Amino acid sequence: MDKLLDFIERHKYGIVITLLVHVGLFIYFQVATYKEVILFEPWDFQSVMDEAPDDIEITPDQIQTPQEQQLFNPQEEVSSFVKNENDTREESQSKDIKFTSYSQSGNPEQIENQFEQQLKDEIRRKREERESKNPSTSTDVDKKPKKDPVQNTSSGGEASEKAAGGATMVSYSLAGRHPLNYNDWYVRNPGYTCGNVNGVVKVAISVDEGGHVISATVIEGESQNATACMKQRSREYALMSRFNYSNKAPKKQEGVITYRFVYR
Repeated sequence: MDKLLDFIERHKYGIVITLLVHVGLFIYFQVATYKEVILFEPWDFQSVMDEAPDDIEITPDQIQTPQEQQLFNPQEEVSSFVKNENDTREESQSKDIKFTSYSQSGNPEQIENQFEQQLKDEIRRKREERESKNPSTSTDVDKKPKKDPVQNTSSGGEASEKAAGGATMVSYSLAGRHPLNYNDWYVRNPGYTCGNVNGVVKVAISVDEGGHVISATVIEGESQNATACMKQRSREYALMSRFNYSNKAPKKQEGVITYRFVYR
């Protein structure tokens, strides 16, 4: 006991200072961590039911016209066939016929002969282009007259004797030409590639004598409700289209392909 009292007596100032430091730190942390209580007013649920003021003004330009409504919800039925706008055949609305853009497809032998003749004429044309730059290499063989591709005169083809009536998703106007190998697949159809919007895009095309589409330009003034997607797809698909070879056609024949994009 005497030792304890003696220890306290000798270190009394240190003990007092230690106690004061602890008390000061306690008071500081109490003040520093004090949080003020904020009272919130209760929410008035009645105001949630109040209607917002209707101060939005609709101008006449924002009102959809009957013509615009028809573009989004057309009354006419659009088929997925390809139509030749220069076709003079009688039109039919029948749904049981597989319409084509040409009168007869011909038999497989005729198609094969025509394709073979097309390849020969393309090779001859390229040779003539090379020799026109170097006339000294020409031969008598190369001076033979060109022959027309085998014409389709068969009546036993699969094509319909009538043209598709009404609106079609693809139609083209190219005088004296038909899709390559009498196959409408070569006039490609982008009509379902641009979402749930209806529209019409007309594309001016240039076709060489080999049937390749060498240029395609959207005709803005004759297109309706055409979005950027429709214009881009129409141009891409027009350039992918292919028509028959014709040595009677000009080296650059002008035509038009019309695409209808349909809400699906």
